Amino acid sequence: MWSSTTGGRSLSGMWATALSIVAIAATVANFLFTQWRTDQRETDKWRRDEMLRLTGSMLELSGQRQSELSADLSHLEGTGRAAPKDSDPWALTRQMAIVAQQLHLLDEYLARKADAVRELHSAAEHKYSPNEDPYSDTGQLLAERPALETAHDQLVEQFHKSIRPRRMRRRRNNA
Repeated sequence: MWSSTTGGRSLSGMWATALSIVAIAATVANFLFTQWRTDQRETDKWRRDEMLRLTGSMLELSGQRQSELSADLSHLEGTGRAAPKDSDPWALTRQMAIVAQQLHLLDEYLARKADAVRELHSAAEHKYSPNEDPYSDTGQLLAERPALETAHDQLVEQFHKSIRPRRMRRRRNNA
């Protein structure tokens, strides 16, 4: 019934078919894994780019607010009158709040540091109580420079921690 030649051919044919199926499955699995890793890398790159853009925007808005108020003070010292193009520090603080909210979507720790920068500016605005002296009024709106510089440094430091690859962040959080 079974001859060794016939049985051998059909067994080798079955092995060849099985090996072909395994090779095709391995190829498909490799393709899917490669696609998944490529998507992960692209998502990570996009996330890092967005965090860089938003962190830069926060620092720029904060610096712009301080610079505009300082320029207003200098103009007041020189002329005794408000600058023709008076700054709007409240608008810049509102923009900082928007940037901080966007950072909340990407990284909670980084967003906390951005909120700390915005809070320093908001605190100066909350302390603001206008009087008859425009120089004093404008000066009240400036955030405290040493505290603001520290908050900027902490924001940058957290940015560098947040852009580390995921596996390094996991180790840091577990340590």
